[in-house]
Amino acid sequence: MKGIELMDKVAMMIKARRLFKDIIDLPTIPAIVSKVVSLLDNDETDPEDVADLILSDQVLAARVIRVVNSPLFRSMNQITTVKRALVYLGFKSIREMILTSYFIDGFNNKEQPFEMKLFWMHSFSVGAMSRRIAMQVGYADTEKAYLVGIVHDIGKVFLGHYCKEEYGKMLVGIKNTSYTTYEAEYEFFGTTHSEVGLCLGQRWNFPPLYCDVISYHHTSEMATEDPLLTAIVSLADFFSLSHLTASSVAQASLPGPSEENAWNVLRQLTENPIPDVLEHFLSDLSEDYEEVSREVDQLFNTMTKS
Repeated sequence: MKGIELMDKVAMMIKARRLFKDIIDLPTIPAIVSKVVSLLDNDETDPEDVADLILSDQVLAARVIRVVNSPLFRSMNQITTVKRALVYLGFKSIREMILTSYFIDGFNNKEQPFEMKLFWMHSFSVGAMSRRIAMQVGYADTEKAYLVGIVHDIGKVFLGHYCKEEYGKMLVGIKNTSYTTYEAEYEFFGTTHSEVGLCLGQRWNFPPLYCDVISYHHTSEMATEDPLLTAIVSLADFFSLSHLTASSVAQASLPGPSEENAWNVLRQLTENPIPDVLEHFLSDLSEDYEEVSREVDQLFNTMTKS
């Protein structure tokens, strides 16, 4: 696929927005969740205020208590109050857990032409690898890298459901080829999950930084909000695909222009010592893969539990 230019991106965004024009049953994130996440984004927020807001929604409060007591967070003693959950997990982890679980709820019952478990496992894997890469390169907010890594592909679930027949044909057409879904989407729809994901992120009032990473994780050299974070997610995405044994959502391939551009951004913006060659960097990440797989299994079982 040729390099994406700014004019291409504008045309792709126009086509993505057209896909949303007649959708009347688009999943929404409850207003209470948006309010809670806004409070959690401010480090000076009083935990009492957050707890009171969460407690005003019984479903949200029960979800927080259930997840904080799951094996994922390894609490030694059972936590029974929202305030204790906030203190135990911290604002960033609570924010991550709430957004992730509601994102999953939004599309869990939407029929898809691909296996949703595989999609979630890939998304969680990208989140986990994004956090590890962030730690390695000295990125300050590793939890933010984790969360954005999880939601980076939200456009695929929209395309898979609302353009189910066409998307299914596209996936069949690229099975056992070196094509990626990003390349195939561009040819089939004139836009991709990146632009569609941006539209979704904006509808759900995601912070501008999250929207920027979703939009540019295949073209990180074009990112404006946080190019380093976008490059981190881009490389985590490629790494996770290359370690996926089944592939009905996307095909892994050798590093291409997208990964090379992300690698260049990463090397330019990190102050930490990292390998000189992308392949060596990816090879070093492989040492963490078994641990990441265990973490992803726990996260999947926790977040998708009804």
